[in-house]
Amino acid sequence: MADTQRQRLEAREEAILVAATAVLGESGVDGARMAEIARRADVAEGTVYLYYKNKHDLLEAVVDRFWRELTLGAIAAISDNTTATEQLRELAHYHLQSLITDFKLVEITSRAGMRHDEPGRQLPQVREYVRVFDAIMQRGINQQEFQANTPIWQMRDVFYGSLEYSARTLVLRAQGLDKSVVENVIGLFNLHRVDADSDKQPPSASIADHDTIIEALARIESKLS
Repeated sequence: MADTQRQRLEAREEAILVAATAVLGESGVDGARMAEIARRADVAEGTVYLYYKNKHDLLEAVVDRFWRELTLGAIAAISDNTTATEQLRELAHYHLQSLITDFKLVEITSRAGMRHDEPGRQLPQVREYVRVFDAIMQRGINQQEFQANTPIWQMRDVFYGSLEYSARTLVLRAQGLDKSVVENVIGLFNLHRVDADSDKQPPSASIADHDTIIEALARIESKLS
């Protein structure tokens, strides 16, 4: 009986979070109304306040759920028994599509911490998500697909930064998913492949890498022009 009651309460809370996610995505934080969230969750408005004392608390729960679902989705999107490069491609496609699909909600979650003077609150959730990328890169290094000195943290910033910038541009231009964006981002990782021709690298590898990244980002931007 206790388990059944707990399951009922958890199911009701999940319904509230699903409804809140939809309403926030459509109306933003200021435009979202607790009454509308309750209506979509098929509960009384007072029930929402039993779980969350105000919209701030509900927003925090929605952000937590967003990152949790994003991380689970990323893990599910990656195939087993394939190369690290292919897994990066799958992760890039998933991330770009997720950003485009939930663009307004992504903006809300990115501003949620700053809105309430808690810029570091989401860091554990973000780290859990980007750890998926780190694990792929480390696996590629361990299996000698990527060079041992590959700067994982820097490639992570390039990976997510490029995709997020491109997603914003695609959404603003109402273009939808552009798979060439993913391929251009994945092309950046060729710099660190073990089979890269080191004899053709210029004397200053760090400058060359930087220039190549800039050129690749310019190609991404030109694709969206």
